[in-house]
Amino acid sequence: MKITKLDFSVAVLAGLSCFFMVIPVVKFPVWGLFIGWAWYFAEGAKPAAFKRAIPPMLFGYAMAAISAIVFDAAGSNIWVLAAVVCVTVFGIMLSCKGNLFSMSLASFNAFSCLFAGYYAGNFPAVIHDGGWADWKNVMLAALWLAFSNVVGLCFGWLSIRLGTKIGSRQET
Repeated sequence: MKITKLDFSVAVLAGLSCFFMVIPVVKFPVWGLFIGWAWYFAEGAKPAAFKRAIPPMLFGYAMAAISAIVFDAAGSNIWVLAAVVCVTVFGIMLSCKGNLFSMSLASFNAFSCLFAGYYAGNFPAVIHDGGWADWKNVMLAALWLAFSNVVGLCFGWLSIRLGTKIGSRQET
């Protein structure tokens, strides 16, 4: 087994990511960062991962937001949730057939990230105003969690950059 510079850069960045958790009031979901980071490596650890992951990620969050808002508006009726998830996931499946949204990993991870992050409260929530459902918090959670995934993509890029540059010297 050979230990590489990449092993060290990933480990150091992973350790540094923990400091995001202690920023007051922010509620940064470090687990979302790690999911985005995994996408970077799943897509070959190349900068093209950004353009391959972000569109389907946004679509996955949009479909999950629709599901969560409808579920909340229906008084948390499980039958409504099952129906809306069926329809929105079918939409994700169809979207994966095109080039722009073909990275199904990002779509499905984003879909599940919103449910996990929203219902666990892993976002800086606004006060519920008693209006229709909780759409403001659902949208805020989607944006916040998507941001954490994009930060993860950036950490993936940075880990490769640092892992291939640390200790490298150009001969002149």
